[in-house]
Amino acid sequence: MTLLALVVLLTAGAQVALLLGFATLLLLRRERSAIGARGGEPGRRPLDDLAASRHWWRRAEAARRSGDVARLGDRELLNRLLDDPHPAVQSAATASLAPLVDARLVGRLLDRLPERPMAIRLQQFGLLRDALPLTAATLMERLTLDAPPRRLKSWIALVETLGSPELLARVAALHSHPEPLIRLSVARALRHYRHPEAEEMLLIALHDHDWRVRAVAARSLGRHGNVSAVPRLAAGLRDVRWWVRFRCGLALAQLGAAGRGALDDARRDVDRYAGEMATMIAGLSPDSVIELSEG
Repeated sequence: MTLLALVVLLTAGAQVALLLGFATLLLLRRERSAIGARGGEPGRRPLDDLAASRHWWRRAEAARRSGDVARLGDRELLNRLLDDPHPAVQSAATASLAPLVDARLVGRLLDRLPERPMAIRLQQFGLLRDALPLTAATLMERLTLDAPPRRLKSWIALVETLGSPELLARVAALHSHPEPLIRLSVARALRHYRHPEAEEMLLIALHDHDWRVRAVAARSLGRHGNVSAVPRLAAGLRDVRWWVRFRCGLALAQLGAAGRGALDDARRDVDRYAGEMATMIAGLSPDSVIELSEG
């Protein structure tokens, strides 16, 4: 093929692509005009046909276009798309919610968080973070001991993401919840709350009957960096669970000279398992301690 023929071929291809682009643009404009016209029919709302399609990609297209509908207040359509069984449709609907954010919508999002796939949940976390004043006020009403545990777990995870001291203080009040997974979630969230009250509750959690709660509490205390926790963490090196001993050892390694001194003493402990754990942790480099503590 000669150079001239190649140039002609490339030029023709570019022209075809340009024509296809114009055709697609005209088609989209025609569809939007038709949707707008149907929206005026009695008993009919915009995008109903797309939203009712059996194909998820058409429903996702309805969700993507619903940003315009949101400004008109078509909440019923958006709610239907948010509850669609396909995650792609839920994601597209979530991306169109910004014009509609108010206390009622925030409450609906919070109540449905546990049912969302993780990717959608994280996306909605971002939306709720952008509306922090509304989210905080709505969460404060819901963070109670009698809230459904499944919802409460999701709300505590959201509070951990938001990092609001006011909300973290409310979460701290749930440290005695009867459900172990809620106590675990509280202990995890409190690593972001550097407050004497939080540290006291984490020290209490070191004696929780559920070993998972004890391990997470030790991890959070290491993050706080308060040397007053050294004696309790040193005692945790004798825990019956390996993972708790490991977390207590890592926490001690994060607490400076006092923590390292406690590890050195534990290496000579009469408790064989405490001594072995202390020896292993003491041999880690500072970078390894940080990496393992965050893992």
